[in-house]
Amino acid sequence: MLVTDHIKPPCVSIIIPVYNSQETIKQCIDSLLSQTFNDLEIICVNDGSTDKSQKIIEEYMRKDSRVKLITQNHSGIALARNKGRYLSRGEYIIFMNSNDYAKPEMIDLLYKNAKEHESDIVLFSYTSLNPLTMEFFDEEYPYIELSEDYDNRAFSPQETYDFMFKIAPDIFNKMFKRDLLEKNNITFIKALNYECYLFFIQAYLSARNISLLRKPLVVHRKSDKKNYKEDLKKLDLFKIFNLEKDYLIRKKLYKELKYQFEKSKKNILIDWYKTINSPFVKILYFIKLFSNYPFQKLN
Repeated sequence: MLVTDHIKPPCVSIIIPVYNSQETIKQCIDSLLSQTFNDLEIICVNDGSTDKSQKIIEEYMRKDSRVKLITQNHSGIALARNKGRYLSRGEYIIFMNSNDYAKPEMIDLLYKNAKEHESDIVLFSYTSLNPLTMEFFDEEYPYIELSEDYDNRAFSPQETYDFMFKIAPDIFNKMFKRDLLEKNNITFIKALNYECYLFFIQAYLSARNISLLRKPLVVHRKSDKKNYKEDLKKLDLFKIFNLEKDYLIRKKLYKELKYQFEKSKKNILIDWYKTINSPFVKILYFIKLFSNYPFQKLN
């Protein structure tokens, strides 16, 4: 059983989609169980793994009641995150990747920051790990647009309209208040890649208070996958940006944010185009790019 009504809900829920993660899931869970903050639950959503991932999680469940397990047929990371969120009970929610791991003070610092500033979202930095060279690098770019004026206080989305779309939309380096997601029905869209773009914009624009911790609190393994399937996923960016535009129109914000949104969209689409290796996918992507920006310089 995952949820017991008479037990006090934890302060923080960490949701981890798991798919064939037997090589990294131990380090991920260990990093959470050794946190300096103990009032948490770790919800692992096994997305139809065919390796030993589920067996490893079950071993942790027998040792520590804070570790929970949900199983589903292989349905993708979006549905795994949604299912974990629906069944989680924490006041705050962190979506973590199964191949990443947390630094010992991560949840303690995030929870204190959220309470101090009454935050709906806490943004934080991370350390990149190159799995090929095993080199670590503290990332600064996610919040480079947020000057020191935004430190040690809460701020509203409206204060950042000029550069909001330049804030990195990654999900693994943000903590969300449960009420924010539930009251605004914010979920991950299924069957599309790069769903974090849409999820983040919906959450960010629905928030009242946002706060920032520049300290890198999670170690994120960069993907070393460079193949046809990974390139093909990038075509979904065009659909995601159309959905973002529809959302801004529904919120009656598109007119006000049109310049910032369209400029950011164009830059991101061009940047991702440069990362495609497959000649076939590069042609498909360019056709879509050209249909959005005909006869414009795209370099």
